[in-house]
Amino acid sequence: MKKHLFILMLLALSISVSYAQDVKKPQPDSLIKVIPYGEGRYSGYLYTIGGKLQTREDVQVRLMAYAPSAVEFKAARRNVAWSFAFVGATAIASTGALIEFHNNSKPPVATAAFVNGEPGFTYTYPNNNKTGAYILTAAAIGFIGAEITTWVNAAIHTRNALNLYNKQYE
Repeated sequence: MKKHLFILMLLALSISVSYAQDVKKPQPDSLIKVIPYGEGRYSGYLYTIGGKLQTREDVQVRLMAYAPSAVEFKAARRNVAWSFAFVGATAIASTGALIEFHNNSKPPVATAAFVNGEPGFTYTYPNNNKTGAYILTAAAIGFIGAEITTWVNAAIHTRNALNLYNKQYE
């Protein structure tokens, strides 16, 4: 009886070891494919997994579930958040520059006076110091540059996240 039990245990152990050594490759139909649609302003992307149309949220869940792609996807989301902050900063700096230009662009003031004994006009020029307007304009341009840079970085990180996710199935 002990002999049969020992053989049975040895057989079960060898089967479990051989089963553990069997490397199962994930199905290549788990790849996330991006399909562009439309033209110009009315364009976008569709996502398919295994030939089935997926929502953007489903793709996000898959990207966040795989650790290497989650790091890149979080970086992309962080860049998008910063780009919106830069949009607000651009709007504030541009508005300030417009106000400064308006306040410091006064025309000369004509005053009635006697000039060389005859009635005439004298012109006084107000102090039109536009330094603040120029500084705010430069800041707005800098924020626009930062905004564009963060949008480009977000696109690069998103593409890297998709590539890392799909690489595990190749």
